[in-house]
Amino acid sequence: MLRLIHNKKIPTYFLTLAGLVIVAFFSLNTYPVGHWFGVQFLTFPGGPEILGIVSAAFIGVCVFIMFFHKEYLKQATHNHTYDTGDRTFTIAFRFFVLFVLCLEMCSVAFRWIELNGSKLGWVMLGLGLVGVGMSVVLGKILHAMMNPTPARIAATLREEAGRSAAQDGIDQLPYLNNEQKRQIAAANMTPLDTVQDERAMAREQEVRAVEERRRKAEEDKQKNEGAYQQMIAPRSQSSSNGHSKQPTGF
Repeated sequence: MLRLIHNKKIPTYFLTLAGLVIVAFFSLNTYPVGHWFGVQFLTFPGGPEILGIVSAAFIGVCVFIMFFHKEYLKQATHNHTYDTGDRTFTIAFRFFVLFVLCLEMCSVAFRWIELNGSKLGWVMLGLGLVGVGMSVVLGKILHAMMNPTPARIAATLREEAGRSAAQDGIDQLPYLNNEQKRQIAAANMTPLDTVQDERAMAREQEVRAVEERRRKAEEDKQKNEGAYQQMIAPRSQSSSNGHSKQPTGF
């Protein structure tokens, strides 16, 4: 239970779920915007609904990219700018970010106007502003958790190896005598290696003993089968009472 609670992946799952909730919020919040424009400018049947769905899907994809992939786009455009010396790629990325943020803000403002500044309108406005900020903040945190630097990966590997080795040492304590425990208390870890080697040797001896018993059992089985075959094999040119038959002359 404690391992489940202290699972390091839980924050990652939570941030991913938060990102999907933010995407769904802005998608649903944008549908009325598209529907309203459809009513104003589209005359064919089902036009407002279609435009509402298209608008919701479009901003949903934009917010999804902003939350989960913005840092990848940032790195790609900055790297390309550095390699080519052309700053227009970085500028294009900044315009894309500004464009998506404006879409989010406009959808929230439209809902507030549509609800005539009611309590629900103020709630939607507040949630929208929080969602705009959290889409940037939580997206960066999630990116940092999913993409540690090579140095951090190596440091984490060393740290986990040390913890695993320490836990193995703790598991060896029940097999130590009092003197060995005193040595460990005095910062002498040699008894751990000694006990671990002794236990490994005991396991090897047990494996060899099992193999030896299996080998002897196989030999006994072969001997028993051979003895049984000899007992049931007929004696050639012999009578049933064990005396050899003599040829009869006429």
